Amino acid sequence: MELMTIREILSNPDKIPQTWLYLPPDKTTWNLDTQGVFSLDSWDFPPDSDEYLPKQAKNDKWIETLDGSSIEDVVSYAQGQSDNVTLDDLFRSFIFYYENDAFLDLD
Repeated sequence: MELMTIREILSNPDKIPQTWLYLPPDKTTWNLDTQGVFSLDSWDFPPDSDEYLPKQAKNDKWIETLDGSSIEDVVSYAQGQSDNVTLDDLFRSFIFYYENDAFLDLD
């Protein structure tokens, strides 16, 4: 499972896995350069297995944030509001969706 920055993920949402993104547990430190990792597809493993989880989730207590489909939706919604959406706007939208399970209206 390859580490990717939030910047890479939000810049290329069509190229990310549809599985869950794991990030370091202290969300106050998250920024565009924070590295995360996607899990493997849990459907490919027995129900009692955790082998689909990235080692960072098991060893370093990284937390599950959003799945790839939700990330794509967040980016699409933000980009649908303006032709000039920045990566900072996308990051704010990602955080807002993670915290509120709702899309951010950019003003």
